[in-house]
Order: sequence, then structure tokens, then C-alpha cells
Amino acid sequence: MASLSSFQLAVAVAALLVVGSCATEVTFKVGEGSSGKSLELVTNVAISEVEIKEKGGKDWVALKESSTNTWSLKMVMDRMEAKPALRGAKLSFISYEVTFKVGEASSGKSLELVTNVAISEVEIKEKGSKDWVALKESSTNTWTIKSEAPLKGPFSIRFLAKNGGYRVVDDVIPESFTAGSEYKSGINI
Repeated sequence: MASLSSFQLAVAVAALLVVGSCATEVTFKVGEGSSGKSLELVTNVAISEVEIKEKGGKDWVALKESSTNTWSLKMVMDRMEAKPALRGAKLSFISYEVTFKVGEASSGKSLELVTNVAISEVEIKEKGSKDWVALKESSTNTWTIKSEAPLKGPFSIRFLAKNGGYRVVDDVIPESFTAGSEYKSGINI
């Protein structure tokens, strides 16, 4: 790898992502952690993978997500080089409708929801209740709640998308939910 200054904005983005619309303008900002030996890119939306390619090079190099929407690459180089000039890129993304599948561990006093996309928080509200109750992420994209009293649907769901912003779906899980059933939210991210 020659130098940071020889990088152009050649960024491949694998869109297994969480983005709020089908044609979102993605911007890349050189982060404060960038130096002659490291590159840090900060995006304005959640992206699942970022790769860069040296200008004129053949190989793509994956950056690691160091924190939310921040991607970094540490490099071994003989001398310090200037930071690369980066420009925003307009990319088209596939968006996914968020679905909630009722997991096998669900019963009258517990609810397990499996989502088809990565989200940050999930809360439910029983019909007629004013309170939102947080579910715990028990494994990747699997959210659970256990109750002392029987759960009463239908349930509204409020979730936080990784690219920011809460979304609410009223009465998405019916009163007579069954394990294995999948319910569409009507919300694309």
C-alpha cells in the first residue's frame, strides 16, 4: 500500500444495511483519528461494510467499524503522507421492510421477536397501555421480554433504527400471535 494520499473515494458499500430511503446521499468525512498512518471515515448513514482501493490498485481493503458510522484502517507506511481528499458519493440502496417474526420461545408470558434487519432498540406497548416496555436483545436481531402476568395483544412496536430515529408500528403483533408467524411493519429502512 503506497500512501493515504493516493486513495480516492473508491468506496464499495455492501448494502445489507439500514438506510432510511432507496436513494440516500451518502457522505464520507475524514475523521479526527486520521493521520499519515491511519484513515478514519465517518458516514452520515449506517452502512454494513466499507472498502477502499488505492488509486490504480486492484485490491480492495476492508475498513473496520470502530464505532457507530465510523470506519478505520491502520496502515504501515515508510513516511507520513497528507490526508486524502474525499468527496461524497450518491449511491442507490436496496431498502428492506422491517418484519417481526414471533420466535419459538414465545408463550402467554413471554414474547420473542426476531427482526430481519439490525435495529438498536425494541419496545412494545400492550393495547390500551400508555407505557412502552423495553425488550432485551438476547442474540443478534432477537429481542425478548418475560412477564409475570400474561401478555395481552395486540402489540404496538417502537424501534430505533441504526441510522437514527424511532419508528412506531401500531398493533403489528395481533392478540392471537403464534410462534413462527411473521408480521410486516410497513416501514422500509
